[in-house]
Amino acid sequence: MKKLLQGFLCIVLLAGCSTTYEPHLALPPTELTRSIDASVEVHPFIASDELISGHSPYGVRADDYVNKPPSQLTQSLTEQVVAELATHRVFRKVSTYDAASDLILTGRVEQFFEHDRRKLWSLVPGYSDQVASLFRANSYTSEGEVRLSMTLHKPTGEPVGSYVGYSKFNEDYTPNSEVRPGDRLNRGFAQAIAQIRDEMLADATLPKTRVLPPIVRGQ
Repeated sequence: MKKLLQGFLCIVLLAGCSTTYEPHLALPPTELTRSIDASVEVHPFIASDELISGHSPYGVRADDYVNKPPSQLTQSLTEQVVAELATHRVFRKVSTYDAASDLILTGRVEQFFEHDRRKLWSLVPGYSDQVASLFRANSYTSEGEVRLSMTLHKPTGEPVGSYVGYSKFNEDYTPNSEVRPGDRLNRGFAQAIAQIRDEMLADATLPKTRVLPPIVRGQ
């Protein structure tokens, strides 16, 4: 009984030290001179069957990191996309509910993961520090992939256009307090959404309107 309690305590302590990955979207700046002249209702994004079944990795795979279930992760992704599309005025109006919307935006998450791990040579006691110091070698590697698709529909359900965003990374690094697990995934997320944003703005079938520069107070 004592060993059982000790084991349970260890699990609780480990869980308490873990970090839950939270997606964060910050679209790269662009000289946006036009906006899509439409009010858009964004529906919750869905995860692919591969993600839901566990056949494909998702979220952040790193020491002491845990992830929300795919359905909760896609909910967070949806919230981030809605906020950024509205902030950057990609559409005239963006919301999660609009009784008189011009278009409906749906999304599907095909790939969304970052895997951070130590290199094998860095696991050798008494050897890794010498190698890192001598060759200034990065002891960790990070790889990941983001693939998202979005579709605009008329309120009747008829598709208007489909757009795909993709980002992939594979890089070596040395851990520091500036870049943490998940930051590279968020960067890939931003790159994929930026591609979709640019595709939608370049779509000649979507009506556009000129975006006025922001008013500067005091002028």
